[in-house]
Parts: sequence; structure tokens; C-alpha cells
Amino acid sequence: MERNDAFYKTFPVVWIITIIAGALLWILGSQKMGISFILGSVTSLMMMSSLHRSSKSITELTSQIDAQRKATKNYFFRYGFYALILITSAVHPNLDVIFTAIGLFVFKLVLYIISFIDSRGEINGE
Repeated sequence: MERNDAFYKTFPVVWIITIIAGALLWILGSQKMGISFILGSVTSLMMMSSLHRSSKSITELTSQIDAQRKATKNYFFRYGFYALILITSAVHPNLDVIFTAIGLFVFKLVLYIISFIDSRGEINGE
């Protein structure tokens, strides 16, 4: 992947959105909403960083079977961790599961938007 890849561009944008949206939700909504959104968004950032590191190490493996096993293990770990965060958020009285789930989707939403903007630049010849 190149350094100007959409995946790399997404991280700083998501951090900014997490800080601003979390603060606004905390101030305009409630502390529960702000913390829940931040929890979901930071979890998503952490898991996407883990995905990047593991993908890099998977591509260096020579055996296809080992690569598939490692990819499958990492997949189950990531989604298991997402489930753990959502369950914790649903059970904990000071967290809101809806805002945690919204926070989990922020990274993918921003990645799709940045990818779309980048592809429009390529189509227009930039």
C-alpha cells in the first residue's frame, strides 16, 4: 500500500471526528452518549490498526494455508472484540449501545468517503 492510500488518510480524519463528535455529544447530549461514541470509535481505530499490521505480516507468509489460518484467526479476534465491546456497552448502565455501534461504523464510513473522493480524482485525471 502506498502512503497516500485511502486507508492511511482515514486514521487522522477519524481521530478528529472522534474528538469533535465525542465532545459535542457529551456537551449537547449526555456524558453517556459521548463516552459511548468515543468507545466505539477508538475500538474501531484500534482494530483497523491491528488489521493493517496483521495484513502486512500475512502477506509475508510463504504458505497459503498458514496465511489463511492467520487471517481467519485475526478475523475472529476482531469481530469477537467488537462483540465484547457491544455487549459490555449494552450491559453497563453508563454506556449506550447505539452510540457505541455508531462509533464502530465511523472508520468504515470515513474510509468509503475518502475512497470515493480519491476515485473521483482519478476519474477526472488528477
